[in-house]
Amino acid sequence: MSLIVSKFGGMSLADVDSIKKTAEIIRSDSSRRYVVISAPGIRSGDEMRVTDMFYICHARYINRENFSEMLTKIEDRFTSIVQALDLTTDIHYEMMDLKKNLFLGRTNDYIVSRGEYIMGKIMAELLGWKFIDAAEVIYFNKEGTLNRDKTIAAVKEVVSRYERAVVPGFYGTVSGTNIKTFERGGGDVTGALLALALGADMYEKWAESTEIFSADPSIVKSPSIIRNITYAELRELTYMGISILYDDVILLMEHSGIPISIRNIHHSDDKGTLVTDELPPDSRRDVAACIAGRRNFKVIHIRKFGLNKLVGIGQKVFGIFTRRNISCEHYLSGIYQFSIVVKNPMFDLKRAEIVKELQDAINPEDIEVQKDLSLIAVVGQGMGTVKGIFAKTFDALAAANIKVRLIQQGGDDLNILIGVYDEDFEVSVRALYEAMILQ
Repeated sequence: MSLIVSKFGGMSLADVDSIKKTAEIIRSDSSRRYVVISAPGIRSGDEMRVTDMFYICHARYINRENFSEMLTKIEDRFTSIVQALDLTTDIHYEMMDLKKNLFLGRTNDYIVSRGEYIMGKIMAELLGWKFIDAAEVIYFNKEGTLNRDKTIAAVKEVVSRYERAVVPGFYGTVSGTNIKTFERGGGDVTGALLALALGADMYEKWAESTEIFSADPSIVKSPSIIRNITYAELRELTYMGISILYDDVILLMEHSGIPISIRNIHHSDDKGTLVTDELPPDSRRDVAACIAGRRNFKVIHIRKFGLNKLVGIGQKVFGIFTRRNISCEHYLSGIYQFSIVVKNPMFDLKRAEIVKELQDAINPEDIEVQKDLSLIAVVGQGMGTVKGIFAKTFDALAAANIKVRLIQQGGDDLNILIGVYDEDFEVSVRALYEAMILQ
């Protein structure tokens, strides 16, 4: 029997109807044998997520404020779910246990993890499956980093005993005692770790809005949905702001070769987007998969004759930024100019001292800080082998009267990176989409 690990986000569990729909999806394929669950999301309007309500409870307790009203709201929400589904999970007991742990001084991580913990119990009872607390299988080191080896071993030992199981996402444990939450994308990371440890044939991510479009729908009208994409292409799009999966998840699945199926809870019959190492033969592309971009970059141009002959120039420049904990997003170099692209807000605060140190270290003829720059990536596997790709790029932008500020192609043939002024960003995206995708 094939094995699918499925992860369902908070909007898939926001209300009774969504929970029923999620259970129906799980039951519709017997290969879906292990499920990772989030805490209930927002049902409507300005309502808070359950996780945010737990955050408030802990903050009010720490500040010696009354948290009982918020705790009652949480209890009422979970109780209404249990009653509507005709289940027996004792929500009042869980709330009393949480209140006791507040008084015992349990950490914020412990308190906010209870949303996933309780929802996991509810889903396990609804499905008739085994509930496995994430604290039994997801392990962190003392400094807070994931202990991958211990986690993989625990999943193999504990989870694989059961043919079907529900595991809450978002958290794990340090040394088997203290609860620790992931910094970001915890549910997805939990699902990916289970898929890796159990040797899954597929990892599914289900959420409310998961389509990967070939361009931003707010900029390009009705862009096409990408049905097949490679791990490498998805990593590029993630960097450019398309937040479907976190890098950690993509890398885990890429290294293991496990395909990722990205699905929409509202369109469960739609096959969604499949992420694999290589594109299937019938989904090869002539040019690009997607046009994506980000605004508000700055570029520091350092100009000096014979710059290319200065030994250690890169080390000097990067060291100045590194000492101030400022990430250099990209860099371009030539015989006369060295350019650094940054997006860290700390640069604005330390701009004067950085420029001064660059002047002292390199003695350049000129340092120019260019602001309001957008970066646009034309992403597609094997783009470097396409004849005339640069001509097509420049022709499209020239026809739209766009001035290109920088252009770069990575050595992995995955993308062409173009810099334009922020004010030209949307026009540039539309022009490139029409030339590279619609063609």
